[in-house]
Amino acid sequence: MYQIKGILFDMDGTVISSEGLFKKAQKKYLGEKNIIVNSEELHGFKGLSYKDFYPQFIKKFKITEDIGLIREKIRNHLYILMETDLEYIKGFKSFYKNVIKDSNIKIALVTNTTRKSYQKIQSIVNINKYFNYTITVSETKKPKPNPDPYLQAMKKLKLKPQSTMIIEDSKTGLLSALKTKSIVVGITTTTSKREIKKLNENIKIVASYFELEKVFKEEYYISG
Repeated sequence: MYQIKGILFDMDGTVISSEGLFKKAQKKYLGEKNIIVNSEELHGFKGLSYKDFYPQFIKKFKITEDIGLIREKIRNHLYILMETDLEYIKGFKSFYKNVIKDSNIKIALVTNTTRKSYQKIQSIVNINKYFNYTITVSETKKPKPNPDPYLQAMKKLKLKPQSTMIIEDSKTGLLSALKTKSIVVGITTTTSKREIKKLNENIKIVASYFELEKVFKEEYYISG
């Protein structure tokens, strides 16, 4: 069995169901420009930091509006959607309660979301209560797919790669996690098993937190 001393979680699509809301916000903005798209056309943006997302978004849809104004409009649409539709990924709370809560395990949230958006999420679902430490894109110079955000979190919590599990749902995040040489779990909330498997054969792929809880009990143990 593998010893686990820490678990690092991505946020969007891994802990909370915000990926779909961000797509809706993008669609609302594009609709105002009379640009109609389907979700598949937005799939390639998943997991990107705002530093990478907006230049690619502008190029793909040939938008001439100022990047700062685009960010503000999409963010406003997103925040309105969050107020009514934001929720935790099914099974996360159960996994936390049954695997993490009464253990010595250290946990952190590592996200390509900005601190401002994180604070909005915190105000709605109180995500802070689940994590020892949180790092957003606002606190790292090199966002995912660079490994720096996860390495920063591991350094803060004094964790080593061989005893750290990273849970991710997007290609961008999984590439970041793989570069740390940690134990990487891909949860298929927003990316298919086939897509994840293509990235690396060593990624442990699960369909849900309920499956991960079962796998955890069979293959891993927690040690403080």
